[in-house]
Amino acid sequence: MDYVLLFAAFGVVFLVNAAERGVERERRRVSEAAPSGDGHHLSPYELAYLSGGPRRVINTALVVLATAGAIRVSRGSQVTPVHGAQPSPVPIEQAVLDTLAARPGGCRAGELRRELERHPALAGLVGGLQARGLVVPEDAYGAAWRRRRLLKAAVGAACAFAVLVVALAAAGLAGKEQVFIGVLFFSAIAVISGLAAIFRQRRRLRNVVTRAGREVLLSARGYHPRGANDQSSLAMAVGIPVALYGLQDAGDQSLCDELSAGDPGGDCTGSCGSYSGGGDGTTFGSDSLGGHDFGGGSSSCGSSSCGGSSSSCGGGSSCGGGSSCGSSS
Repeated sequence: MDYVLLFAAFGVVFLVNAAERGVERERRRVSEAAPSGDGHHLSPYELAYLSGGPRRVINTALVVLATAGAIRVSRGSQVTPVHGAQPSPVPIEQAVLDTLAARPGGCRAGELRRELERHPALAGLVGGLQARGLVVPEDAYGAAWRRRRLLKAAVGAACAFAVLVVALAAAGLAGKEQVFIGVLFFSAIAVISGLAAIFRQRRRLRNVVTRAGREVLLSARGYHPRGANDQSSLAMAVGIPVALYGLQDAGDQSLCDELSAGDPGGDCTGSCGSYSGGGDGTTFGSDSLGGHDFGGGSSSCGSSSCGGSSSSCGGGSSCGGGSSCGSSS
């Protein structure tokens, strides 16, 4: 009996591993497709979405508008419109102004972010990124999620097998041979590795930035290194830094503190990490670059290079796989 259980344990381990490989193959088919090589001329808000998703986009708009004097951010993260502020030609900035105009008394930054996350201006921005292959369309991972359900079924079978092994040993029907230690070991391996695979694939399937999108983001960060002080325009002075690295790069600590007040995980102390925000846990950007807005894992940060070559992201030429990026609009 013990030898039969040992071979069965090998089979369970193989089943779990094969199920995860199936999920990973489907995920890579969608997100790791080779970049087209087309140049991408991205606005600060498009870079913000690639780097930190909807919240980073809205935070960037709030910082730009506050710096321009179009809105006021007061104690307790209360955002109010400034009377006489000029309309903005940028859709997401105008969406902020329109939303605040409907609330003369203003509202808290967190409430404003929640309302704007489903605004048509943001949907249009995301649609443009999807059309260029920089962001995975919402339904593209459907097959991978279905394969993940098969993975969960395989892990369930592994758990059931482990329970069966323990029950047989308790009943005196197994555990009489030394190989039973191997049965317990491989049963545990199947369960532990399977549970880890479920969570690992859930995280990977929620990263909506494609390989091409990540390359564009790396190019932009190479051309706009953290700490650069470009005062040529409002977009370059605060829009690009916040878009690429988070609120702590707004250059105004009090503004950063107020915009993050009351938000779980708000961080304006300059720590780094990829964004992991939104109610669904969707992740954006790279695991090794980017800055905290609200949430996200700890990680290293700093400037990155564009493949070692001279970059001109935003200057009309290409870098890091042929993508020009990081221009203001």
